[in-house]
Parts: sequence; structure tokens; C-alpha cells
Amino acid sequence: MPRRELLWPIVASVVTGAGVYVTRGLLDQGWMGDGAVRLALLPPWQAFIGFVIVAALAVAAIDRLNPQGGVALPLLGAAFLLIPYLPIVPDRFPILQILAGPLRYILWLVVAAQVVWVLCQTRPIRLAWLEGWSRPRLAVAIGLVTLLISSAAAVRLTSTAVFPGGDEPHYLVIAQSLWRDGDLKIENNHQRGDYHEYYETNLDPHFLARGQDGEIYSVHPVGLPILMAPIYAAGGYHGVVMALLAIAATAAGLAWWWTVGLIGSAGAATFAWLAIVGSAPFLFNTFTVYPEIAAALAAMVALVLAVTSGETRSSVVRWVGVGLASGALPWLSTKYAPMSAALMLVALLRARRNAPGFSRRTPGISALVLPYAVMLIAWFTFFYAHWGSPWPQSPYGAQTQTTPANLLLGGPGLLFDQEYGLLAYAPVYILAATGLVTMWRLGGELRRQSVEITMVFGALWATVGAFGLWWGGTAAPARPIASGLLLFVLPIAAAFREAPEGSPRRAAHHLLLWIGIGISVTVAVAQQGLLINNDRDGTSALLEWWLPTWDTWTLAPSFTRRELLVGVTHTGAWLLAAAVAAAILSRWRTARPGAAALIASASLAASLASVAVVMPWLPAYPNALPRDLRSRSRLTALDAYDARALPVAVIYDPARRVNAADAIPLLRMEVEPGLRNDPQPLRVIHNGRFSLPAGSYIIDVTFGDRVPARGEPLSLQVGRNGPPLDTWLLQPTPGERWHTTLALPVDANFVGLRGSLDMERAIASVVITPAAVVDRGARPRVPGVFAAARYAGAALFIHDGDVIPEPAGFWTSGKATAIVSLAGPAGTAAPLRLMVHCGAKANRVTFSTHAWRHTLDLVPGTAQAVTLPAADAGVIVLTIVTESGFSPNEIDPASRDTRVLGAWIEVAK
Repeated sequence: MPRRELLWPIVASVVTGAGVYVTRGLLDQGWMGDGAVRLALLPPWQAFIGFVIVAALAVAAIDRLNPQGGVALPLLGAAFLLIPYLPIVPDRFPILQILAGPLRYILWLVVAAQVVWVLCQTRPIRLAWLEGWSRPRLAVAIGLVTLLISSAAAVRLTSTAVFPGGDEPHYLVIAQSLWRDGDLKIENNHQRGDYHEYYETNLDPHFLARGQDGEIYSVHPVGLPILMAPIYAAGGYHGVVMALLAIAATAAGLAWWWTVGLIGSAGAATFAWLAIVGSAPFLFNTFTVYPEIAAALAAMVALVLAVTSGETRSSVVRWVGVGLASGALPWLSTKYAPMSAALMLVALLRARRNAPGFSRRTPGISALVLPYAVMLIAWFTFFYAHWGSPWPQSPYGAQTQTTPANLLLGGPGLLFDQEYGLLAYAPVYILAATGLVTMWRLGGELRRQSVEITMVFGALWATVGAFGLWWGGTAAPARPIASGLLLFVLPIAAAFREAPEGSPRRAAHHLLLWIGIGISVTVAVAQQGLLINNDRDGTSALLEWWLPTWDTWTLAPSFTRRELLVGVTHTGAWLLAAAVAAAILSRWRTARPGAAALIASASLAASLASVAVVMPWLPAYPNALPRDLRSRSRLTALDAYDARALPVAVIYDPARRVNAADAIPLLRMEVEPGLRNDPQPLRVIHNGRFSLPAGSYIIDVTFGDRVPARGEPLSLQVGRNGPPLDTWLLQPTPGERWHTTLALPVDANFVGLRGSLDMERAIASVVITPAAVVDRGARPRVPGVFAAARYAGAALFIHDGDVIPEPAGFWTSGKATAIVSLAGPAGTAAPLRLMVHCGAKANRVTFSTHAWRHTLDLVPGTAQAVTLPAADAGVIVLTIVTESGFSPNEIDPASRDTRVLGAWIEVAK
């Protein structure tokens, strides 16, 4: 092998090994004195050598699969992971630190996908067993794969705090009313609490104007509930989800079948299908109980039947299908009425052009128009019968929510907004625009279909963009236009097919595809799906999670802030960078796929860098204050601290290497008046809520000039419920600095100080400095701390709402399972002894840890003792199961205590 050819695999091995090395570490920022201090926690240097050796073996192995060489070139993209760990540069340009956060996993996904793509250019994967399959059979397979992908997302996210959410329960309530009562009157369903079958909290009906009979009818359209009522009767909420997944799979398979028939390339169609099905805007709508996916299938059926050529295309059955599918759209939502009209116009123009005998006198025109007209008349009649007016806005009363003026923000917002925009979560959709241009240039049938797709999607986009809540409320990104996304399978496939195989432009298409898929996986997996929810404050939850130490959101357009000029200017900067990159990629020629992949990655990096440099010079959003690092409530380096796995610390001010334990004091957190504006579930001083891992901490409180005239209590709260863990009576003097220590045997995501308003006004700052943090691998694995209490023999940490702490001990709820953690004095490993009684009713209580179990049969009036086994680090994670319970109100009717109590437990001294 020539020396030059040998050099790249060596460089790729070193870069890949170094990338893995820093990926195993972490980067964070602390606060010391007057500024931020960047620090890194890294594995031992021996690990770096090991990663390089493993990378070299991997490069050698895959190089043997590619006789033309160059497979190592995409691995050089891992060099971007090293940039955040360089001195000086990441401090001057903080956005670069985003590559050291969760975004690094998407970068690895892209690099791996590029390597596979390069291999496939010289050693194409041939699936002989697929070559004999017909197009319909392959379309069924595509639908089944769609079902698997969307089902995986549904399993991950349904029945969480996110799904069902927003308006989903309201659609389900309508379906329940149809099934159980045979009507659309939902007031009794809400009074009965039917929604508690799938929704925990109370749910008020969504209505603005009562029907003309005085009854409450939901403002939400009835098309989806009508379809789902029998399905809900058979399978409940999860049955509805399964039905929606099947609808999404059918629509995706149909879109693929249609695309292959037009462009003759199964590979291009499959790329376009995966680009859409794997994108967050489509994927997270496949299982949500909204009309979007049902409308997507109706739109695809109507368009495909209208434009597909063939001898039977003018048959009565086909045109009836177009009319019914188009007529169903307004029933699914009023916002789909213009799209349905656009589909009918496409069908009529197609019929007039391709079937000369198609006229008002033929059965075909009747078959097309009559079903549509009947469904529209029935739709208007529905509104008249219930609200006394055929106007679809009648359920909203006098409230006007749609106006063309809203389109100024809603139009670009649906595409580019960082919280709800299509391209913000799936940049691969830029190929839909370039694909439509490509189809126009190719002429013929593709040109005509580019116009038709633009007409149909444009009708949808303009309608929902003119709606006041153009972002779709609490929902997945781009939900209002999700029903039209499958229309883009054809233009994306056309754009992909026209890019020369093995070229930088084709490599860039793959790059965009896997970035979108990486974002989808991130949003589905991280934070229990909470990254899907945004607050319409102009700040993307995903961007904040990627880089919590800097205002990343300032680099992305926002239209929810209602600053049109700023949003359009920022969007223009991104589009200009994309256009320049596209122009470079389209003109760059190379015969080596590995070089093409590297060029695509470099072009993307250059585009992002140019936007980051230019954006500060553009108009900024008003009142956009820079992030204060002191305002963070949790630190990544503390959460992931593990001196055994990450013993090396690098501090960059100035750059020096220290032991990980020596860097911990830099990771302090503080709060002062006005620093945090977000209210907390429980009032704490200056909204100073902290999330702290197990360890020991020094709490410093500095008082200002306005101190109380007499002693005031200051309390330490651990957990958002229950009593304080510790309380001190303080009589501070002006300027005094008071401190205490806190030992946390378990991770606690709510730690703060509580006091009177006078005490809060007196406190100038609170600083929490970690003295020692328990290694992540050695911490007790427990749920979040719900409440905490301290007793003479131990500290109690409660992990759910089934434990009720009191000054002398605690009650468990009856007929419930509770989880608590008990830590002995000074973290000793000595066994703890509990005294247990059942109150007024006999009960059986079972105590257990991971390797121990003990059951007590309790009778009223007699307390029994149980000795818990010793535990590592002095923390006992205890599960308590009570089989029965009683209510004090049952024993004493005069009592107002209606709690169901199980067992009373005290920690023996």
C-alpha cells in the first residue's frame, strides 16, 4: 500500500480512538469568582491507548471489505468531537461546546452511517430474495417496517407524562360518549370521569358555545372519534393507538408504492420513505390521538387515485374513492377543508386532461363529485343540527381564530421555528423543496405532479398557518402539517435520484437523513419524552438540553416570540448558508465515496460555523438576556461524577491537569435575588432549587443589610413535599456569612432553603459547594426523593406519595407499596431497628430489600420490632407493602381525617 494510502487509516484510527475517549468523558462549566471555568472529566490515559488500538483494528477490518480504500475518511468526522476540549477556542465560541453534550451521539450515528454508505458504494448489498418481489408486495413490507418503527416509539412514549396529552383525551372522550351513550354530549362523560381510564388528572370539557339544545359538545372535530369509537370499545386507549399505527403504516406503504411507480427507483423511494417515517414530525404523530394520521391516509388515497395513470383510472369505483377520501377530510378537521378542495381540483383537472370523454354527463363526474358533495352537505348539516348554524366556526362562538394576518408568523413558523418547525427537527425536508424544483425541471408527468403536490400541501400550510395557534398547542413538532408530509416522498425521492451516486451531494443527502433520525431517537429516549413538549417561549427544549451552559436558542429562528423581522432574518441566514453549501456540493467532483462523505461533513460544519459567526451581527430578539451560569439548578459533571471511571480532570483557566476530586469544588451553584425567575413546586428562597447527587456539601448563606429584627427560622428542604430536613433559628447581622454542611446519602433532585419573607429579603446569596461526591457507580439506585425527614436514629428519604412523614415517625398508606431509603447516623453501616404497629386495624406488612424479606402480622395495640440488615454506605433502600388499611374517619366519625393508613413506623433510638 502506498505511503499516502497508509497515512489516512492511521490518522483515522487516532482520531476515532480520541473521539471515543472524549465521548466517554464529559465537559462542563463551573463558576469561580467573576467568571466561568471550563473543565473536563476524562478516563485514564491508558484508555486512550486502548481506544486507538481498537479503532485501528476496526479500520483494518472494514478496509479489507473495501478494496478501493477510502473507507477511513468518514471517520475523520470524529475530529469534531475533540474541538470542545481544545484550549481557548471553545471559550471564545461557547457554541462549540455543544459537541461535548448529548449531540455527540448523533454525530457518531452520522459517522457510522457514512462508513456504511461508503462500503455500499464498492460492495453493494444484494438481497436476492427481494429481487423477485412485486411492487405491491414490497409496499406491504414497507408498511410493516413503518409499523415496527412507529410502534417502538409508541411503546416508549405512550402512557407517560407526555402521551396522551394536549387535546388527545378530548378526542377520546368524544369516542367514549359515542360508544357508551350513543351521542356527542360530553358533559356526563366528564362528570363520570370516563377519561380516568387513560388520563390521571381532572379534565374539563373543551367547549366555547353550548349547542342549541343547551348541551355541551366538544369544539374538536368528530371524524376521528367516529372512526375510533368501536376501536376504543374493543381495546381502549391502546387499541386506538394500535389503529392509528396501522393507518400510518398503510399511508406510508401507499406513498412508497406510488413513488416507485413514478420514478422507477426503489432505492430513491426507500430513502425518501425513511427520511419521512424516521423524522420526529411524522413519527411522533403516528400514535397521537389527533386527526393528522387519518388525514394523511385520506390525502394520499385521494391524490394517488386521482393522478395514477392506467386503464382503470376512470372507473366509477376509482372516482368514488377520490370523492370519499376528499370528503372525509373536513370531517377530520375544518382545517383540512381547503386541502380537500385542492385534491378535488387536482382530480377534476386530471380527469379533464386524461379522459376526453369525462364530462358532466358521464358516470365518472358523478362518481367523483356526488360523494364529495354528499359528505360536505352532511358536514354542514352537522353544525346546523348542533349549533344552529352551518358555519364550521359555530362551535367556537364569537371567537375568531383564523385570519390571514396570522400567516405572517405561522407560515414560516411551521417550517423554521426552533420549537415547532418542520426543518428544525428534520433538516432532510429541505430536499422536498429541491425535489419539487427538480421535478419541474424534468418536465412531463413529474412537472405536473410537482404543481399538484404544491397545490395540496400549500392549501394545508396556508390554512393552519393562518390559525391563531399555528403551532398546534401541546403537541409534537409540526403537527398541524403532519398530514401532508407523505406527499413529499415523491419530491425527496426525485432529488435523491438526481444526485450522482457516490457524489458529495448524495453523501449530503444521507447526512441530512441520519441527522433527522438521530434527533428523533434523542427526543424519544431522553427525558422520558419531555423534550417533545415546548412552552411556546421561543426557546427550544431540545437545544437547551443539548447545551445548558449557553443560549444556543439565539442561533435558531423563533416565530413564537412574535418578532417577524428577527425571525425572518435568522431564517434567511440559515437558508443562505444551506444554499452556499448546496452549490459547493453540487459542483464538487470526486471519484472516491470516502472523500465525498468527508466533503459533505466539512460543508455542513462550515455552514454551521458561518451561521454561528454571523448571527450575533443580526437583529436580536428583545429582552434576550445572556444565560447566567450561576442560575443552573443541576450540573452534568456532578451528576456523572465517578473518580474511578473518570479520574482525570482538565481545568482550562489556565489549562492544567488535576485529579477529578480536586476539580469538584469548582462545580458550585448559587442563587441570589432575581437570578431565577421560574417558580418552584414548593416556595424556596429566591427560587433556589438545586439537584444534587449523593455526597457532602457546604452551604454558605450571605446576608445583606436588611436583616430581621428578631430570630427567624431557616430550614433545609429536601424533596418537594413533606417537612424540612433540618431547621435552624438564626439572628443574622448585616453582612454576616453563615454556613452549614449537608450530607446526602442518595441523589436528591429538590434541595433548597425555606424561610419567611423577612428571611428571604435578608439573604443576599446562597452558595452550595460540593466537598465530596459519591461515585456514580456507587450511589444507591433509587427513584427521585419525594420528601425527607430526620429522626433520632436515621434520616428518611421518601420516594413516592405512599408515605406520610410526621415528627416522631411515618405512616404508610394502606393497601399500597412504598419505597423509602434510610440512612443511619454519619452514614454508618450499622443495622437499623424499626418499631411497627398497625393502628386501629390488623394488618400484614412486608419489608424487603434486594436480598432480604421479612413479614409482620400486626394486631391493634401491639408494636413489633424489625431489624433491617446492614447496607453498603449505610443506605438501606426499603420496600414496604401493606395488605390492608383503615381510615381515622371510619374509627371516629368526628374525625375529618379520611386518609387510608397502613402501618405506623418509628426508627428506634
